[in-house]
Amino acid sequence: MNMTVLKVRLIAVAILSALCVSSAAAADMDGRTAARINDDWSFRFASQVSGRGIRVDLPHTWNAGDALSGNAAYQRTTGVYEKRLKYDPSWNGRRVILRFEGANQNAAVWVNSRLAGTHKGGYTAFAMDITDLLREDADNLLTVRVSNALDQDVMPLVGDFNIYGGLYRDVWLYTVYPLHVSLADYGSKGVYLTQKSVSRERGDVEAAVVVSNSGLEATSGKVKVTVTDGSRIVASGEGRFDCQADSSVRVTVDLSIKNPHLWDGRKDPFMYEATAVVTDADGNVTDRVSEALGLRWFGVDADNGFMLNGRSYPLRGVCRHQHRAERGNALLPEHHREDAEIISEIGATGVRLAHYPQAEEFYGLMDRYGIVVWAEIPFVGPGGYLDRGYTASPEFHANGRQQLVEMIRQHYNHPSICFWGLFNELKTHGDNPTAYVGELNELAHAEDPTRLTTGASNIDASDPLSFTTDL
Repeated sequence: MNMTVLKVRLIAVAILSALCVSSAAAADMDGRTAARINDDWSFRFASQVSGRGIRVDLPHTWNAGDALSGNAAYQRTTGVYEKRLKYDPSWNGRRVILRFEGANQNAAVWVNSRLAGTHKGGYTAFAMDITDLLREDADNLLTVRVSNALDQDVMPLVGDFNIYGGLYRDVWLYTVYPLHVSLADYGSKGVYLTQKSVSRERGDVEAAVVVSNSGLEATSGKVKVTVTDGSRIVASGEGRFDCQADSSVRVTVDLSIKNPHLWDGRKDPFMYEATAVVTDADGNVTDRVSEALGLRWFGVDADNGFMLNGRSYPLRGVCRHQHRAERGNALLPEHHREDAEIISEIGATGVRLAHYPQAEEFYGLMDRYGIVVWAEIPFVGPGGYLDRGYTASPEFHANGRQQLVEMIRQHYNHPSICFWGLFNELKTHGDNPTAYVGELNELAHAEDPTRLTTGASNIDASDPLSFTTDL
């Protein structure tokens, strides 16, 4: 071998080793690690009585073939995913948390044959702390049962789109110190950036950070939030807290930015970065979370339509579903990017993400392209079908409220989102959903007073259902 080449390779190995050590140290200093665990799962149907599962990588759906063939009777059943997790000694003293970005549509999770938790709803994320279920002396078996069968308690009940079954989005494994920014607040990232007042002269933001203490004793600490434009700090503030053992506390920090650089749609979709740092009573950093912050103000005027940053901004665009040929809904990052590029290429200024919360990555793409988003829960009416999309049961009502809160909290910080959609083409004969939509409307405003609500109604304009939302 040429000695020059050998030296280059040795230098490259040394640099890569240093980077690995540096990265691990940085993760340890900030208290949080995050890794996708998408590879090397086993999949089988729950009805299987012999043999083994097949190896799959996530994202995965078992309907990639049959649903796309035009077969209305595609498999709506239960699938079982399994994966072995080797215990890492670096997890000692930390909490180990699984976060599923999407499991369609009902999921139950076991670790070493012990139930870790359940989730109902196919389009929002959920997280589970599995620390106390792990074994250090052997591989850990992770089992996830997912069902896409019709469930009268879970939205949606009908719809002109396929309910693809599976773990069709990323699965993450987080490790955090006992004192950390919560991952358990309805599957959100635990940081909420509320734009209290925005103008060209000033942007006032309230940063709310949910801090969890998984320790055995009460503790105190501090949250510092810093807003940066590249390397330049444009605002910062801090708040102190006391937190009981095995509980959470919400810490608020007020921030103000003079002469803010606005998120201005397609013209200039600029975003700051807001970073929340948690320190304990001794001043040690225990966690750090960063979120994008795009400052803008908007409204809807009967004469001028949609207004962005004080000027008329007509919304023209498309509805987007999260599926495609040969993949179903198990999309990869390049598929989301291609859809975003197409939407941008046609000159769209807005997009309706029909009829359910979509991948976190896609909201981020809409932020960066400057495309205004209507995001919605899967409260879908029958459209041209004979069946109903509404069941007036306490369980169905509770699930709709849960999915609405999850959508809002998980996507709260995206500047592209200006509208929360609450329903699509419901009917009012028989069990009438109007009062329930009114409850959802109040809940949406309680969760997020800064955005407008809307619904897609195809019934007579005199029907009260059409006027339960803001728009």
